[in-house]
Parts: sequence; C-alpha cells; structure tokens
Amino acid sequence: METGKNRHIDLQDFSKAHFDELTPNEKISTFVEGYRIPQRKSKAEALDLIRSKIELKNKQAPVRNLQIYWPAAASFVLIALLTTFFFYPKPNRIIADKGQHIEYTLPDGSNVNVNAGSKISYSKSGFTEKRILKLDGEAFFSVQKGIPFVVKTKLGTVEVLGTSLNVYSRRNQFSVSCITGKVKVSANGESLVILPGEKVDLVSARLIKTSNLPTDEMAGWRTGEFHFDSIPLISIFEEIERQFNVSIKSRGVENRFITANFSNRNLIEVLETVCLPMKLEYEIKNGNKISIKPKK
Repeated sequence: METGKNRHIDLQDFSKAHFDELTPNEKISTFVEGYRIPQRKSKAEALDLIRSKIELKNKQAPVRNLQIYWPAAASFVLIALLTTFFFYPKPNRIIADKGQHIEYTLPDGSNVNVNAGSKISYSKSGFTEKRILKLDGEAFFSVQKGIPFVVKTKLGTVEVLGTSLNVYSRRNQFSVSCITGKVKVSANGESLVILPGEKVDLVSARLIKTSNLPTDEMAGWRTGEFHFDSIPLISIFEEIERQFNVSIKSRGVENRFITANFSNRNLIEVLETVCLPMKLEYEIKNGNKISIKPKK
C-alpha cells in the first residue's frame, strides 16, 4: 500500500483485518496520511482538526436525542397517569371504627352490616356485573339474587348467589355462618358448601363444619348481642375493645378459653360477666384504659 501527500488512501489495497487491528488514533493517523493537508496547516494541526470534529459530533448527538425524545417520554408518562386515574379509580371503602356499627347498601341492592373495627373495599364501577369485595374484620351480608357474590379475605374466600351470611376474618381466625340460602367457602385449596344453621371455621389450615346451630345467634352482634363458644379469652378482650372503644392490657390469661354471652350496652356488666368466672380482676383508668390480671 502506498501513501503520500499527493494521493488518497486506496482502501482496496488496505485489508479490513489490518484496519480493524489499529487503535482509534492509528486509524485517524492513517487516514490523515492519505488526505491532502490544507495549505498552511501541518499534519499535527490537521489531526487535531479531525479529532475536534469527532468530539463535537459525539457531544452534540445526545443533546439532539434528548430534545427529540424527552417531550414524547413526558407525554407517555402523562397519558399513563391519566389512564390510571380515569380507568382505575380508587376503591370505595366502608370503615366501621371502634364502638361503631355501619349499615350500608351496595350498588346491586345487597345490604351489609359492618361490625366495629372492620372495613370493606370494592369497586363501585361495574359492581353489578362483577360483585366482588374485600373484607377485613366482620360483616353480615344480605345478598340479592343474581350473579355470584364474592367476599375475599386474607384467610379465605366466600361465594354466594342470593342468601344471608356472616363472615368473620381477623388475624388468623376465619369463620363463615350461613343463615339462609347456600354458601361456598374456600381456603388453602379446600372448599365446603354450608346450608342454614351451619358454620365453617378455619382450624389448623383446614375447614371444619359445624351443624345445627341457632341462626339467631350467628350474627347477634348486629343487635348488640355476642355469643362465644370456647374461644381464646384474649379474643373476648379484643372484641370488648372494638365494641366499647377502650384499650385493654392483660396478663396471666394466655392459653385460657371461655364460653360467654354478653351485650355491648354496659361496659361494667361485660367486664363482670367475663372476669368473675375466670377469677380475674380489672381496673379502669381515665375512662377507657383497662388493666386485667388474675386475682391474688
């Protein structure tokens, strides 16, 4: 291959393999050797000129790309946010605070009574075509006939067509009682169907059915009446906290169970009903703080 001041490089004489082996600076130098040098400029000056043009091009390219694509990217983000706002609205929430019961009519005409310290969420848009809601706590449902009505909880799912039922889901406790109609209960890959007077409890990750129960006691909490059959004493105290909006601190009651009936009309009566049979004493401070411990 021949190079010189008076002729360009003949690329046909210069193999691609040889050219690829060169460093970037060597490639530039090779091309500079093959080009005419502008008058009154040395080879070094010509090389600096080529390098400066390459650097300028590299610096300008990202700027042009940003100017072209940034408005498009911003528009895409804005459209995504508007789509989320209009087509995925926030769910409706029904929240019953401590000491409060709420009665509510759903868009399909079904009625729900929400117990204290419980909440329900659902999407109002299209609810009549897809009746699905989420429950955290306890609620009584009187469901209008129609397409399946689904109640989802953290521990299990309940499906009905048209019936009345009570659903309880708190912490690791999950139970469903059927007052009228037919109810399907599912949890941990297992399903059971219950009829009026039957109840399903989640015990050690299994669904256990109980039959021949008085339906008037299954959701007695709606009228302020509570019926507990051999449940942890601590669960009774948690229910008292919810119904009377108080705070209870207890000790020495771990692993103790109780069967009891009481109403939410009088706090002192409830404490007496629960504590006396269990040989416990209680103390009320500031009207809403209660300490409970075994009698000495």
